[in-house]
Amino acid sequence: MTVLVVGASGSVGGGVVAGLLERGVDVRATSRTPEKLSLPEQVGVFAADMNDPASFAEVLESVDRIFLYADLAQPQALLAAVAAAGVRHVVLLSSSSVTFPGAAEDFNGSRFLAVERAVEESGLAYTFLRPGGFASNAARWSWGIKADGAVPLPYPEAVQAPVHEQDIADVAVVALTGDSLIGKRPVLTGPERLSLREQVATIGEVIGRRLSVIEQTEQESSAMLSRYVPEVWVRQIIKGWREAVGATPIISGEYTQITARPSRTFRTWVDDNIDLFR
Repeated sequence: MTVLVVGASGSVGGGVVAGLLERGVDVRATSRTPEKLSLPEQVGVFAADMNDPASFAEVLESVDRIFLYADLAQPQALLAAVAAAGVRHVVLLSSSSVTFPGAAEDFNGSRFLAVERAVEESGLAYTFLRPGGFASNAARWSWGIKADGAVPLPYPEAVQAPVHEQDIADVAVVALTGDSLIGKRPVLTGPERLSLREQVATIGEVIGRRLSVIEQTEQESSAMLSRYVPEVWVRQIIKGWREAVGATPIISGEYTQITARPSRTFRTWVDDNIDLFR
């Protein structure tokens, strides 16, 4: 069996590649700049651009399954090329935002729904992975923690159930190496609800420093985030925090049901990425 991983440079994609290799699967990976990928030598690396379906012609030959990010403005053309090449199963990294009320009108939910719908209409077998907020979003705080031991936030009491990216990769590997998740849409979360303030405190405990939270207005937070993140994402990030104040996000438990292992905690993510904060 041959599996193509699109987005192998990302934390989830990299975990998928590693998990597939551990199972003895023949793995290929694509990138617009393949020379920048650092992957084991047994991985076949190809230049391809998701916005140029013709660039996938060579890499799709004899591919059985594909891991794909839902970062596609016009997914139909690429999916048509995937189907024409004889690929039989797409594992799509989507988002739990598609399950929220009003998802079709939401910036985040609507774009993921559009790609899911295109996959369904393509006739390909599919698995939709729907993770909640990534634990790695806390990496945005690294510069403030390193410089001042402080994290500026407009809504420190926003509550999340942050999911470790390796949990997502683990479920993707299960989906890509068997048929048990075909047609499934697992929602993946971390095992605990934590406010942003509690996440900051956890980082402090792991690195052995007392960290503080500096409360901001939305305007102050927007101005700061806009230096690093496109404006449309700044609005989405702040909106998500605002709506999460006092929330009780679901703890899905689907990771454990699928893998028979406990979900990784946020503390585990910090331990795994401790150098970001030192």
